[in-house]
Amino acid sequence: MTSSSPVRVCVVDDDQRMQVALKAIIEGHPALHWVGGAANLADAYTLVDTQKPHLVLVDLGLPDGNGLELIAHIHSAHPECESMVFTVFGDESHVMASIEAGATGYLTKDTRPEDIVARLLQLHAGGSPISPVIARRLLSRFR
Repeated sequence: MTSSSPVRVCVVDDDQRMQVALKAIIEGHPALHWVGGAANLADAYTLVDTQKPHLVLVDLGLPDGNGLELIAHIHSAHPECESMVFTVFGDESHVMASIEAGATGYLTKDTRPEDIVARLLQLHAGGSPISPVIARRLLSRFR
């Protein structure tokens, strides 16, 4: 990846205000490129399959299904694409199910806007960004 080819990002979230805010954050950074948003699973499959993003931010609670289905699809059909959960759910069962489906990052929606860009870039660079509260829960599980 060169500096002239920004990271292609799409967002799957049924909250229109959240999509607008994330679009502004993504478009406001020169290393990122907004390729689209979807508010449900059906549109998300089409978006991912046609736009071939590098990164997908996925909300788990969608009106026509669970974001885990999309994450599993991305993981199997588009292994070059990274999926990061972006949700209000921070409990262990959601976190573990997301990781098992293929998510490589997990952020809660209380993540500060300026941190979202850093986490997207971290994910694209090969990291696995996880909200601190989620990381604490995962570490506690293994004690």
